[in-house]
Amino acid sequence: MSRVTLRDVAERAGVSTAAISQALNDRGSLRPETRERIKAIAAELGYTPNKHAAALRSGRTMSIGFVMPAVDDAAAKSWAFAHNLQLNALVRASAEHGFTVTVLPASRPDLLATPQLDALYLADARTGAELLRAAASRGLPVIARDLYVDVDRALSIRTGYDAALRAALDHLSATGAERIALLVDEGDHPRDEIARSGYLAWSTVHGADPLVIELDAAHRTLPRRVRDAVDAGADAILAFCEDGPEIYLQLEAMPLVIPRDVQLLALCSTDCALNERLGVTHVCVHPELAADAVFPSLGALVPSPGGAPRVVDLPWELVRGSTTR
Repeated sequence: MSRVTLRDVAERAGVSTAAISQALNDRGSLRPETRERIKAIAAELGYTPNKHAAALRSGRTMSIGFVMPAVDDAAAKSWAFAHNLQLNALVRASAEHGFTVTVLPASRPDLLATPQLDALYLADARTGAELLRAAASRGLPVIARDLYVDVDRALSIRTGYDAALRAALDHLSATGAERIALLVDEGDHPRDEIARSGYLAWSTVHGADPLVIELDAAHRTLPRRVRDAVDAGADAILAFCEDGPEIYLQLEAMPLVIPRDVQLLALCSTDCALNERLGVTHVCVHPELAADAVFPSLGALVPSPGGAPRVVDLPWELVRGSTTR
């Protein structure tokens, strides 16, 4: 069966296509009874607006560009799963709003030479700098996760790492921890940078002696670094979710009692379920909800003199388990 068009509705109603458009979009000066009659005929015929045709008329492409970071080292490979989760979430949310997703390599800013996108989505603040500059120079709206882009056509989606980190540290302090060790990856990934800088700031404010333990990209040194933290006097360990279960098992294998001797708290961004099953106390953030925050704000990303980027904060929650007092 062929698609019902605006012209089909106009012929049945005996009015122009312009009148149909006015009625269905609640515009113009049509009489109320005419507007309602047109809407009833459109519903009877099963007419649905062609979003892509409307987008073309308005200059939109109905496509979001997703910047895919290069996977060229061990650290990048460890984040490939998280990036794929973000891409899948964006594809799902885009489909619900009639959009498609175009995947762009972070190393190809030249692909923005011809405007074929409505916005550029940066999944990882560590990569895509050239694409970001190219987008800004062309006035293309930018959506960035955990990165504040200082242009007026930008949306910054904050996943809550910093707030969740402070909540985790406050919880450990309230349960009696006096020396909290922070386990982070080597390098400059935004998540680890947020954790490191937030932890050091919290330690300064609370007069605590900071203990930052760095892990290699492949996490082969994790058992040894857990032992290093304990030997350095740590009575609590704060780590990310992918390390929570292994740290829990490492502590269980030591002559220690959890949480009496050492407390454990995980900051989860990809898989809270395993930590929850093990009873590991964790703070759960939800970067997968970033894609759902894109479309309610997309229409508001228009140029405005002296405008500022829009900011959306995603939810997070502290889930208490048996590894803290």
